[in-house]
Amino acid sequence: MKVRAIHAGPVAVDCGRSMKEWDWTSFFEEYEPLIEKWVARFPPGPLREEAKQEARIACWKRLPYYDEQRGMALSSYLFLSVKGTVINWYNREKRWRERHCLPSLPERMELLLGTTDHDMEEELIWQAWMAYLSQEEARCVSLHIREGMTLREAAERLGIPYERAKKQKQRAMQKLRIAVEKG
Repeated sequence: MKVRAIHAGPVAVDCGRSMKEWDWTSFFEEYEPLIEKWVARFPPGPLREEAKQEARIACWKRLPYYDEQRGMALSSYLFLSVKGTVINWYNREKRWRERHCLPSLPERMELLLGTTDHDMEEELIWQAWMAYLSQEEARCVSLHIREGMTLREAAERLGIPYERAKKQKQRAMQKLRIAVEKG
């Protein structure tokens, strides 16, 4: 098996072995400004930081496959890899948020709670939404969405089969969609 070397500026990557920790440090010192530029379209904060992390992982995964003899600059090669990875990540994140994040509290619920303050605590909003659900559905959804557990973990915590937890979540989300539509 022929082992080829990849040259990324001052860093050399041997495709037959993984990079040493200091190689990655110097690699990212050199390419971090490009990664910053590639994810600049995301708003500053957690979303951009997560996009940067996805970009770094894409660099780490794709770098061993770079071949400078093909005539493409390393930065261009990495850009194409990072661009695809970050777009896919963003689309997955967007779909997840659409499915799992609840809309703001309807005015009708604000009246039921006796307040019109739009800066209500998250806990009050959550409790108002959970009022639409059965106790079992509310516990399942709370563990899954609010606590960030997978459905399998939530089912295990609740002591119920996975399929039952899945059905509870589906029923709960349907009830909440209907509540939103009724407004």
